[in-house]
Amino acid sequence: MRTFRFLFLALTLICLLSLMGCSGIHDTKEKTDNDSEGKEGSNNEELDGASEEAVPEPPNLTVSVEEENIRPSLGTYSWSVDNGEGTESLIESGSFAPPELVKGNNPMQVSANTDVELDFEEQPERYSVRIWGDDKNVVNNSDEVVLSDKGKNVYEVLAHWEQGTASYAFSLDVE
Repeated sequence: MRTFRFLFLALTLICLLSLMGCSGIHDTKEKTDNDSEGKEGSNNEELDGASEEAVPEPPNLTVSVEEENIRPSLGTYSWSVDNGEGTESLIESGSFAPPELVKGNNPMQVSANTDVELDFEEQPERYSVRIWGDDKNVVNNSDEVVLSDKGKNVYEVLAHWEQGTASYAFSLDVE
């Protein structure tokens, strides 16, 4: 019986140490850009301070509303980069639903006939634009920004590239 306990404890310790060594936990800085103005410079950050490699990240999106620009909040995404030599860097990032991402933002006021353009840093293979309702459900899905409902509207742009997918959120107040 004593041998069994010793063996059980030894195996448990080995498993625990193996899991800790293989976990690959990295301390990454969370970042969001919830203001309405674009920022210059790179959005890439370093992993754990020890790596020179940049965190793979989807292209930026700028929403052009007439002569003003909105920088939407980056939501959930999955992105990969081929490092060469048969290796790939992949990051998957979760986030709140789009209504929560833009909750504290002041939406830009627009009229129903305002032109809204999506300007991607790198054009996606395809994208769709969703409108989220007050009940936090998708109420419209289109291939463009639809300005039909009066009041504050939360928009989610879901874009797809060869490297992965990304979700962006912004809000507009339609008069």
